[in-house]
Amino acid sequence: MEKRGQAAMEYILVASLILIVFIPATFIFMNNIRKSTDELAESKLTRIGNDLVNTAYEVYYQGSPAKISLKINMPDKVLDMYVLKNWSIPANQLVIVLSKGDSNNTLVFDSEVNINGSFSTESFSKGAKDAVITANRSAGGILYSNIKII
Repeated sequence: MEKRGQAAMEYILVASLILIVFIPATFIFMNNIRKSTDELAESKLTRIGNDLVNTAYEVYYQGSPAKISLKINMPDKVLDMYVLKNWSIPANQLVIVLSKGDSNNTLVFDSEVNINGSFSTESFSKGAKDAVITANRSAGGILYSNIKII
């Protein structure tokens, strides 16, 4: 009888030791995976933002009716995307808001040229997209680059 009690107690101690080691290790591993996924999404969005702004610059200086299409692959972490524009004092920015862990991170891409763009939720949803950047003139004759993501 005594041997069975000792074996059961040893089994419980070994199982407890395994749980004490594996539960924190699993938590640390999952946390690192989440951080890596967030960093990868931010890296992709930084490249996409830079590509869009640089292409807008190129199209702007080619003039109307220049047009360039880009293939982009949006990650699933994008919450919002918009253009802040003030053409009178050339202050134009492409802004991308992404979910990063428990908070939101805002990526801002400054443009040296006038840019315009409005994006629907479908524009920045996960997946392959076509970005079309065109040079246009406003009714007042101001040249600008329009960014459209389809």
